[in-house]
Amino acid sequence: MNSQRQIKLLRVQLLAMARLSQRALDYSIKGYSLRHLDFSRNVSVADREIEGHYLRMKELSRELINGGMASSTDARFAFAAVSIGNALLSTHSAAAEIAQDTVRLLESAGIQSCLALEAMAQHVNASMRLCIIALFEKDAAHAQTVLTHTNPWRFRELNSVALHPHVDLWSGTQGGFERSVIRSLSEVDKRLHEMADAILFWLEGDSCAATSAGDRHISHGLPAARQQKSVAALSFMPSEKTPDLKIAHRFSC
Repeated sequence: MNSQRQIKLLRVQLLAMARLSQRALDYSIKGYSLRHLDFSRNVSVADREIEGHYLRMKELSRELINGGMASSTDARFAFAAVSIGNALLSTHSAAAEIAQDTVRLLESAGIQSCLALEAMAQHVNASMRLCIIALFEKDAAHAQTVLTHTNPWRFRELNSVALHPHVDLWSGTQGGFERSVIRSLSEVDKRLHEMADAILFWLEGDSCAATSAGDRHISHGLPAARQQKSVAALSFMPSEKTPDLKIAHRFSC
């Protein structure tokens, strides 16, 4: 099989994963925010399907990397695909956790409203849509938007008891549920950042922190001539200790 055929097949696997992952996240958030069991119960139905696409993606990436590619863009795509696929699979898993927690609580005590958490869920869902558009349309601008509007400190702020006075200092079922959803959304947000970064690396050769499996730089293994532009960009890693201070909006339940 020639490399161009493999590139096309690899793209098909990623787009199939993207469709399933986006649907899972969207359904899990709708199930939580609308208190609708049917949305939540439908999240895990594609678990085996997305895992199948993931395994095929890894196989194709490995074949392309080991076989060598004439185009630098194709080479970057083969490396970026691993990071993108990992991010999509992790997003699907986190969405499934939100859905499972939602089903358990809706079937027992019910879910109390928390506007802060629901607003953050919608923010994460919007970032996911931008990542998928960037992947489908090869649009670096959308990927850059996701990186610009990703703020890990907002999730730390969500853990403040002051934002959740109705759960009695995080005690009880509702408190545990909200903590679990925050953890899952934080994981998705982190993975979307990695996905957007990998897309930028693929399309432009620029990246802030793109990594593939094993937490190694995504450009590792590329011929030296192809690394020249990306290595300098990869050396920059934004620090969580210095968040964008221009964003001062606070959420409240």
